[in-house]
Amino acid sequence: MDKNEKSLGEIVLIEYKTELTKDDAIFFMDMVASVWSPNFVSKLYKAKPYIKILTEKVSDNYKRFIGLYTAMSYLLSERELIILNGIYGVNKERARLKSVAKLLNLSPERVRQIRNEAEKKIAKKLWVKLKD
Repeated sequence: MDKNEKSLGEIVLIEYKTELTKDDAIFFMDMVASVWSPNFVSKLYKAKPYIKILTEKVSDNYKRFIGLYTAMSYLLSERELIILNGIYGVNKERARLKSVAKLLNLSPERVRQIRNEAEKKIAKKLWVKLKD
C-alpha cells in the first residue's frame, strides 16, 4: 500500500491507496455495527465490535480496520476526523469520549452522536460501493 501523510491541524492522517474489496467493506460495517452490513444483528447498549481490536495495534484486524477508515476518511468533516482519530487511536493512544469531548468543548453524549454519524456516513458509502 502506498502511504501519503497529510497534516490536519495537530492530526496526521495516513491515506492508504488500495482498492476496497467486498470483504473489506463488510468487515468495516461489521466492526462499526452498521445496519447496512449483511451480518447486522441489533445489539442495543453493547460496545462496538471494534473496541476489542483497538487495543491490539499490531494485529492484522487493527491494521485492516484503520486502513479502511483512513481510505474512507475523505468523507468526514474536520470535527468528525478529530473524534474518530481520537477514539480509534490513529497516530496516538486511544482517547475516551470524555477526553475528546473536553478537547472539543462538547458533551460526551454529543461526541458519541457525532462518532455514530461519522461511522454511519462511512458505512453507507461502503454499502453503496457494494451494490455497484
